[in-house]
Amino acid sequence: MVSRVAQLLNAAGFELLAGLVVLTGSAWLFGWMVDDLREGDTQVDARVATWLHDHATPRLTSFFDTVTLLGNLATLVAVVVVAGVFLWRKGWIADLVLLVVAAVGAEVITVGLKQGFQRERPFFADPLATENTFSFPSGHASVSLAVYGTLGYIAARHLRTRRAQVFALVSAAALVLLIGFSRLYLGVHFLSDVIAGYSIALAWVALCVLLLQLRLRLQKRRQTSRYLASARQ
Repeated sequence: MVSRVAQLLNAAGFELLAGLVVLTGSAWLFGWMVDDLREGDTQVDARVATWLHDHATPRLTSFFDTVTLLGNLATLVAVVVVAGVFLWRKGWIADLVLLVVAAVGAEVITVGLKQGFQRERPFFADPLATENTFSFPSGHASVSLAVYGTLGYIAARHLRTRRAQVFALVSAAALVLLIGFSRLYLGVHFLSDVIAGYSIALAWVALCVLLLQLRLRLQKRRQTSRYLASARQ
């Protein structure tokens, strides 16, 4: 059994198989959130939102007001532009395309889903923050994961040591989770909004990574074939 798994990983590539697993799992999780929303099973959402609002403090509110700015569209656009210039100068064009496609795609998908579901945001008589768009799924969760998560993946691909790779991925994950929690704490999203945002972004980024890896593998095979052909001549 172990040898078969090893052969499968060798043939398809670990990143391709991992991408398929993430894509499938994320799509399933998003479907679960959609089913709960349609069936009106939102008791957990209401309880979490109420509990967080009741336990808010001025210091925490100030902290999460700052954290949530990292997931604002203007901030994410700036991050993509700065990172894009860096990737361009390094000559990492495939990574640049991956970042742009992941970020733009996540934004477009999220806006479309918001208009499709048109879920109202949590309501409090004394809100900590307000938003004027629909709630499901969370754009902060989805687009921040697409941007910071993709950057973490790109960094891990180019770092040489396993410790540095893990650090890049864990740092990106921690930042994305913190941004998502800030939306819950500030009372502008329900728990299912954030989970749905994460799941749809994970599925999209996984698909983008899969396509990138397939493209790179095809390029490598073509180069190998050309080399062998020239060597025979």
